[in-house]
Amino acid sequence: MELPVHFREVVLLCDLEELSYQEISLAVGVPVGTVMSRLSRARKALRALLTAKQEGARR
Repeated sequence: MELPVHFREVVLLCDLEELSYQEISLAVGVPVGTVMSRLSRARKALRALLTAKQEGARR
């Protein structure tokens, strides 16, 4: 829930629903390149969030 909606939706559609980039593009109404960019940025942001939470739990 900490990711912006436009990032969350592409991650869910790609990783959980297993849609192709083309299918996500049609569903969301953006070009395939935008889907790829959002997915990359979403995964990077998710990694950062998870790393921060993991490090906070170690303290």
